[in-house]
Amino acid sequence: MAKVLFIQDIVYEYFGVMYMSAYLKKHGHDCDVVIEFAEKDWIQSVHKYKPDIIAFSLLSGSYNWAIDRATRLKKELGVPVIFGGVHVYLNPDKTIAQSCIDAICIGEGELPLKELCDGFDTLGHLPNDVKGFWFKNEDGSVHKNPHQRLIEDLESLPFADRDIYYKYPSIKRRNILPMLGSRWCPYTCSYCVIPAAKKVFEGQGKFIRERSADSILKEVEHCISKSDRKEFVHFVEDHFGNNRQLAIKVLRGVSKLNNGTLAWGGAIRVERFNKEEYVKELSTTNHGLLGIAVECGDEDYRRDILKRPVTNDQIRQAASLARKYGIQFDTLNMIGLPGETFEQALKTLDLNIELKPVFANCYVYQPYPGTDLQKFSVEHGLIDPKVIANIGLSFYDRYWKSNKEHNTVINLQRIFGLAVKYPILKRPLVFIARKDVRPVADLIFGVYYMWWLLYYYKLTPGQVVNLIFTWVRSRFSFGNGPAAESIRQGEGQLYPDVRE
Repeated sequence: MAKVLFIQDIVYEYFGVMYMSAYLKKHGHDCDVVIEFAEKDWIQSVHKYKPDIIAFSLLSGSYNWAIDRATRLKKELGVPVIFGGVHVYLNPDKTIAQSCIDAICIGEGELPLKELCDGFDTLGHLPNDVKGFWFKNEDGSVHKNPHQRLIEDLESLPFADRDIYYKYPSIKRRNILPMLGSRWCPYTCSYCVIPAAKKVFEGQGKFIRERSADSILKEVEHCISKSDRKEFVHFVEDHFGNNRQLAIKVLRGVSKLNNGTLAWGGAIRVERFNKEEYVKELSTTNHGLLGIAVECGDEDYRRDILKRPVTNDQIRQAASLARKYGIQFDTLNMIGLPGETFEQALKTLDLNIELKPVFANCYVYQPYPGTDLQKFSVEHGLIDPKVIANIGLSFYDRYWKSNKEHNTVINLQRIFGLAVKYPILKRPLVFIARKDVRPVADLIFGVYYMWWLLYYYKLTPGQVVNLIFTWVRSRFSFGNGPAAESIRQGEGQLYPDVRE
């Protein structure tokens, strides 16, 4: 029995890790996760588990953190270290070149990792012939195996292993249950990983896969039996709501659970939402909060650069239908896009004011390596390639801090939510952004973001105090952890203290 231990920084359930853990356990292996910032002594927890293999499943913002931790663990434990996840298979050559890494998974991980563990049990070391993995040889050369075929029948997989995360009370007690009912998406937005992932998995099987409504509902019931505090099912998949018939069946089923009190939410494509009969049916379920993606208020930029051929009128229609049938919605937006001017960013603000969402999510565009928009930005001189290697874990980071023009655009992100909520404040808030009064803009963002966390995530008074303390402490460069480091790097996202 091989023992695999995943290491991560963000205090959140990673679906890839949960599915790989469930699949390994189904086939006689063992798996667990250690979240550094949810542990009192994460190194002690790693040693206590005595892993045969150390694994990292990565997002781009955690890459530098993971290399640092992998280097330390490799030295202390002397066991194989493997990397996987979206960042890895979009940037495989650069990743495998790191001295602390023995192997990388170049696609979805369930089948390759199970075969890797089978081989480890037999040989006592990593095999080098597993499809879906690249292996580093003793001389530093790389043995590149072909891809493993995609698992087309998602229902052949066991339910995601929530137990490895529910050992952390801060995760188990959360009122929100993340749920994944499908994999991948038919659209090709340039800022997303989908276009690059389609190239990676070309010829390896069906790309877009869905689970049945019965399977999804059974997993929801399974999860709430383990954590009875769940009040809201958040569908996190890219494909949510695209299959209207499936979505209605699932959401009606969710609405009957917990004595009819369980609600749902998720982000949906405008093109799939804009059908009045569909919206009317959605309104009969326990809808919580629906996400409508605006991304950018400039139609030409959205169509030509972001590769999202959606008009402002279509977005207005979606907001109108949601209001007509009493469905609360928030919007999803990006500021600081490559080459974006202050006036272009103002179009995004003005469109959101017109839409009147319950909350306007506005993020700073992050040039994630391997995505089409990142490549386009570098090729056209819109982003300095040097900043890409230093992307942080926050969606709110200023990645180009020495560029004054860029910073005034980013200041619009800081005042965005408040200006949308209270349009009467737009003129003074835009003045603050244009004049680059950073401390004031950052304070506005911090206060408004904290309100959102209270409203949506229902933070406790203790967590609110910790948020304020983390913000103040990090501004004066004290402390460590993801919140403090993120704020020091770019006045980024706040995280509550989750240590128990």
